[in-house]
Amino acid sequence: LSAKRSKDPIWNEGFIMTNQALAFSFVLRFCTVLANHFYGHMTKRENKPNASSLINIRSLTPLLLGSSFITSIYEGSDWFHGLVFYRNDESSGDSMSSENNSIRNLCTTSQIDFSQSTAKISEHLSEFRKGLSQQFESVSFRDVKEYSEYYGFFPFHSFLTRNGGADSRGVNDIKPSEYVTIEEAINTLSSEKLASGSKSSDLETTIKVCLLLANATQKGFSTDEYDVAATSIEAKLSQALLFQSILDETKPNKNRSNNSIARGEKSSPTTIRNELFQLFREVLLANPTLSLEQDVIGRTWKYCFYGHIKQLRCQITLKKETGEFAIASAAKGSDVVPDNLEQELLSFSNSAIPLYNDLIDQYTKMLSPLSQTSNTKASQDDSDDKAEQAIIVILYRMHINLGDLYRYSCSTKLAEECYLKASKLAPATGNPFNQLAVISQSQESLTAVSLYYYARSLMATNEPFDKSRTNMLSLLEDNKKWLEDHVRDDDSHSRAIVAGNIEANSSIGKRSQREWIMKEKSAINRKFLAQLVDLQWDFMKGVSLDGSDMRIHLDELLSKMSSIIASFTDLLASASFSESLLCKLVATMAFSTLTASNQGKLCSTKRLSAKRSKDPIWNEGFIMTNQALAFSFVLRFCTVLANHFYGHMTKRENKPNASSLINIRSLTPLLLGSSFITSIYEGSDWFHGLVFYRNDESSGDSMSSENNSIRNLCTTSQIDFSQSTAKISEHLSEFRKGLSQQFESVSFRDVKEYSEYYGFFPFHSFLTRNGGADSRGVNDIKPSEYVTIEEAINTLSSEKLASGSKSSDLETTIKVCLLLANATQKGFSTDEYDVAATSIEAKLSQALLFQSILDETKPNKNRSNNSIARGEKSSPTTIRNELFQLFREVLLANPTLSLEQDVIGRTWKYCFYGHIKQLRCQITLKKETGEFAIASAAKGSDVVPDNLEQELLSFSNSAIPLYNDLIDQYTKMLSPLSQTSNTKASQD
Repeated sequence: LSAKRSKDPIWNEGFIMTNQALAFSFVLRFCTVLANHFYGHMTKRENKPNASSLINIRSLTPLLLGSSFITSIYEGSDWFHGLVFYRNDESSGDSMSSENNSIRNLCTTSQIDFSQSTAKISEHLSEFRKGLSQQFESVSFRDVKEYSEYYGFFPFHSFLTRNGGADSRGVNDIKPSEYVTIEEAINTLSSEKLASGSKSSDLETTIKVCLLLANATQKGFSTDEYDVAATSIEAKLSQALLFQSILDETKPNKNRSNNSIARGEKSSPTTIRNELFQLFREVLLANPTLSLEQDVIGRTWKYCFYGHIKQLRCQITLKKETGEFAIASAAKGSDVVPDNLEQELLSFSNSAIPLYNDLIDQYTKMLSPLSQTSNTKASQDDSDDKAEQAIIVILYRMHINLGDLYRYSCSTKLAEECYLKASKLAPATGNPFNQLAVISQSQESLTAVSLYYYARSLMATNEPFDKSRTNMLSLLEDNKKWLEDHVRDDDSHSRAIVAGNIEANSSIGKRSQREWIMKEKSAINRKFLAQLVDLQWDFMKGVSLDGSDMRIHLDELLSKMSSIIASFTDLLASASFSESLLCKLVATMAFSTLTASNQGKLCSTKRLSAKRSKDPIWNEGFIMTNQALAFSFVLRFCTVLANHFYGHMTKRENKPNASSLINIRSLTPLLLGSSFITSIYEGSDWFHGLVFYRNDESSGDSMSSENNSIRNLCTTSQIDFSQSTAKISEHLSEFRKGLSQQFESVSFRDVKEYSEYYGFFPFHSFLTRNGGADSRGVNDIKPSEYVTIEEAINTLSSEKLASGSKSSDLETTIKVCLLLANATQKGFSTDEYDVAATSIEAKLSQALLFQSILDETKPNKNRSNNSIARGEKSSPTTIRNELFQLFREVLLANPTLSLEQDVIGRTWKYCFYGHIKQLRCQITLKKETGEFAIASAAKGSDVVPDNLEQELLSFSNSAIPLYNDLIDQYTKMLSPLSQTSNTKASQD
């Protein structure tokens, strides 16, 4: 709710609160009926209640389930937001409309009725409870088999879990073991028929009654537990809710009744906004922790500023489009004046800026005492930690808001500074980078920088900003159009014009000549960067391997890559790019490599496997090929950087040292690029193109000419990069020997220049704020979202954030050490990657070839018709049978590896479902048209047009015993494991 409120300032949470309250009131009323039914049948018995007399009352079991859910809501749930309608504070009705009061009355009545019905049960069973032994004091739902059906159901998870305990209802704490234990699995598989609704025993009935009585002792929801208006701060928040409701009434909202709140006609929206800001300001300064919990800074922005700004901007847009205003849109109570809207927006934004600057100053002052406390105390109170976190988070959000205000007031530089500070406070969050991209996109010459910021926004390790994708795609299309409108075949024409102008005007001064040259250089640089950005767009869209679609063809792409590399070599030699820009270009290329052919989206190995299972027609070879092509360009780009660094380094007469290397601008981006390359060689869950870099020459036999050309490009790029870094390593061997031991354990954290790239997913395996290398697994990529107090103070105290500042000798030495460490990596070799050393993995490699052949028997736009030698001599039936035998052997030999490699999913897709789907499609076609689409019968297909239904039935029946056999074999594996788990205290 808080995140949605922050992202969409217009959104109103009152709608979901009201409807949840209504739905919960029905649960209460339904369970009241169950309670009355149980009580009625129980009191009909003449004897005192006991388990035997209660066992046949069918309302007991569902009543316990419902009352436990109701209790979990009363205790507080992170997922239920309607408790405000169940508050026992009568005075709160004054601020409610008749509609809301009727809802509240319904909720209160439902609550009272349910409480009274369960109280009657509790009173009647008091003697029964007293007669129970101590063993019933610690019973749980786990003791009643009937409820096992509901394990893993989220609404019941707080009280109904397989371990019997109550779990936290927080979103990160709701993961029980996904699968049952070995013993439970054996019981499940050995029973002929699964029982549902089996009769309870006396013991289980007694347990259910105990649990029901425990729920009945809950006092329900009370003001003391929930209503936090006991303090002045929280009273202000309650008052703020009324002001927010009034402001919501001044704009149309389909989810809110026009009369739902008494609107306070005497106060204008401007007055209400001012009063609301004062309330929020007092809360923010008094209690940062509570302010963060209650999203006060988000509500400040939404209600005091952005709501009015959005209204003004909408009217300005409407005026530009139509030349007049939509009178109907001027809501009663609105203080938007039609005349001079642009001036009103500017004036309103400027009036808000000092208010935010004041809040930021106040919060920045809070940091210093906390910094001293954290330095003097070995261990802090949890409340101190929360206060620190709250202050930094709120400072981050205030800088985003202040940046927006500066942007609305056309102060672009000041807006950029705010966004940069926000990005430093939360480097793993995408929003500030999106804002920076928007600013740089307004300047056409900064297209490459804009793409970098969008990449940062989308690849933030903690909170990617997905809205950036639409903006990025718009940027890439605009860039392509600019190239089509402005670019020439080469730069010789413009160079000739400049040279001719200078020669014709030889009498002009040197200053004018320099201006001509600078204009020429700027034009060439811009053209190159536009071409580089367009190439990244080609990678993200993917190359057309067979020329059957609108994507760039392979030959054209290869030519484009070579042309850009040649231009980059020339421009780098003429010092056309800053060190900072070169680093941004490397980061952008890393982004397009991991998202190649996937429109700028990551695709993990797990997702590949899932996609393969869901869509048997889908072929992962397309993403593998395009990632390999994009990565080859990174290698070639970094080879140019390495050659540039080596060339400048060897020009020095003296032996290399930090002082002589400090001014070579290619060092910093080269280290960044080489570290990314090393992370790919070491294995990434997000890169799938390493098959094109295998050093196994024999693998080329199964590749087409297109794939061989790609593989040759990849191999050549790899060799060239390795040789260029090897030269550097050899030349710096003496420099390395002279270093002290302190340089043996250096990291990227020791170089301030790289702090800009913390929280960027493609670099996360080697560049983290704690200096260590993190796992590249999808669940292990969460660094601390915000910076420490000391880092926050440093960020906020600097007048201007330095970007690309000059390194010290120490930092240069560290960079050289890190570069040399990368250079010692042997690169990607067959020994490291090719897992065909064992018989099991050899079978999996052989299976890949069979899969490729089967993929060729059906149309697939992502695969060239000649991409794999198809093995014409073998029919699909023969291949499927051989492939099943391979998969069966792997499944029985190594279940762990089989799960990792999704062998059971591939078995289903390639051995069975692919043919089944083909048959079913043909049957459907036959029913619809009365004939077959002859064109759809792919070469090599073994689908016979006659008797398709019989063929489908026969094929399915032939597969069933194969699966039954596999299930039997796997079930037999469970018993020995069960004995092992029972005899060993601790297992491997």
